Amino acid sequence: MKEVHLADLDELALKVRDRIARSYVLEAIDAYRGGAYRSSIVSTWISVTFDIISKIRELANQGDPMAQHFITSLDQAITNKQIRHLQNIEEDLLKTATADFEFLSDHEQIDLARLKDDRNLCAHPAFIAEEVLFEPEPERVRMHIVHVVKHLLQHQPIQGKSAIKRIVRDIKSTSFPPTLDTACTFLNSRYLDRAKKTLIENLVFLLLKAVLRGDVADLPLVYSRQMILTLQAISRRYPVIYEERMRTKLLTIVESLAEGCLPNVFRLLGADPRCWSWFDESTRIHMKAVAQQSLNISSIRNFVFEAIVIDDLKPTIVEGFEKLSSELQISVIKSIPQPDFADRAIALYSEAGSYRGAEYLGESLILPMAGAGCFIVTDIQKVLKAAQENDQIYDASGTPAILDELYEKTKQYLPDLHESWKSFFDFLFPKYSRRYNEADNSDVWSETNWESLVNHLKAAGVSLPLGGKTTS
Repeated sequence: MKEVHLADLDELALKVRDRIARSYVLEAIDAYRGGAYRSSIVSTWISVTFDIISKIRELANQGDPMAQHFITSLDQAITNKQIRHLQNIEEDLLKTATADFEFLSDHEQIDLARLKDDRNLCAHPAFIAEEVLFEPEPERVRMHIVHVVKHLLQHQPIQGKSAIKRIVRDIKSTSFPPTLDTACTFLNSRYLDRAKKTLIENLVFLLLKAVLRGDVADLPLVYSRQMILTLQAISRRYPVIYEERMRTKLLTIVESLAEGCLPNVFRLLGADPRCWSWFDESTRIHMKAVAQQSLNISSIRNFVFEAIVIDDLKPTIVEGFEKLSSELQISVIKSIPQPDFADRAIALYSEAGSYRGAEYLGESLILPMAGAGCFIVTDIQKVLKAAQENDQIYDASGTPAILDELYEKTKQYLPDLHESWKSFFDFLFPKYSRRYNEADNSDVWSETNWESLVNHLKAAGVSLPLGGKTTS
């Protein structure tokens, strides 16, 4: 049997966003507990009217034209004491909140309309025959309080059209967070934590159209990265709604795409490989052919490489990557590091033919791959071996800083790499030890570019040769 849990009214009151609205709710709760049910209903309705109007004022202050028009009309009516006009505003307030500002869904409006009807029965007893004086049941009063908080009072005024406009504005901002984790934190706190299902559904559909079709005027494709991060943030925060919406809309949009827009699909596949499973077989066959063709077109080639995470596409993409020149491979690895490129990245690095070339390859291949988490323990061992076997790498002035950053990005593997790092410095030590003065107690690395990396490794417990001894 399904358990029934009644909402705790005190906990609900703490969720009310506005301080004044919360005071009305607390008054309603006190009246409810004291058996003054009609008073409780009236206070609950007051909290609704206050909250809706305060939210519209907030939007007006943010520049929303519809909100500004509403507030101007309201303030004029208050100033001029136009009672009839104010009554009309209150009469239509739930419709305004639903249709114009989307603070409420249709079913939520129906719930609050019941509260409004009951409030009228409570506040205007003269309009009711004496023998049928309205006596609300306690369960009914409690239901109204719960509905008001859950449907309206706990939410920010960012639902519906105004919310989407603000999200679009933030996506296009130069300060939009650059990583998924920071984007999730930003979007959750500003929008998603209090968003309603309709907003999430509409936002997913808008972003899908913008990313795939590229025909949304307010969101050109230049913002694809930010749009995809937003979709990923939604997928983390509302996985069920996101998946339902994607399953419903994705295939329809992809099937309607013009040939020139199809490469956009690969960027989405790279961000969320599940999308491949939401295609039908004919679409998968078509996208495989598009991938093969697109690898020969420089302007869209990188889009395809992002989809290397799709097992069905990987053989085609890897084959296309292997056919590229070394320069193009470096460019691809730098911009789209993937675990499948690890061996080639290390091979290119090991072939460095000059000091500056070694530094360029380290910064373009090794650090991006390490930063994206594409290296495992054996890969780092290969990098150290490549550096040890090529004097253009280990003697380059920039290599110590590159390997220091490599260590920082991969230090979670250090327990398995103690000996590898020690061996690398055992190899380097004779080349620097001639600078070591037996009478000097300073270590051999103290005045070299290797000092920072040595200090990090020492602090982590790696035994390294210093002067005439090995220390940790």
